Amino acid sequence: MDTVKTEHPHVMRKAGVCGGSPIIGGTRITVRLLATLIRGGASPDEIIRAYPHLSLAQVYDALSYYFDHRQEIDQEIEDNKLGAVMWRHDLRFIPHPSGSFGRLVTAEEFEKLSAEEKERAYTWDTLPEGLDR
Repeated sequence: MDTVKTEHPHVMRKAGVCGGSPIIGGTRITVRLLATLIRGGASPDEIIRAYPHLSLAQVYDALSYYFDHRQEIDQEIEDNKLGAVMWRHDLRFIPHPSGSFGRLVTAEEFEKLSAEEKERAYTWDTLPEGLDR
């Protein structure tokens, strides 16, 4: 497997892992994930509590990579939002009746759904803003 080291000692890219996005070495944790958490208000200490297998040095190095490559990572964040993925793969989002979660289905699977589920479904362009994070 092709591994590409970066100028940041804890950040690398591996072909076939997380779509080639920059990751923390030895994990499948992307720089994109940590950048999203930081942008959402999490602190590095909160991140290592959520991901105890990471060290503070790894988190800070990944964040340093983010700030050095901000345009690239911000674009990855946009490209991986739910609506963008739905558009790219022609998916529909079917929320659970409780509203607590839902599922994605292909256009072919959508055709087999009940009328009630079809009525609750969202496409990429009708997805409520709160879901497209």
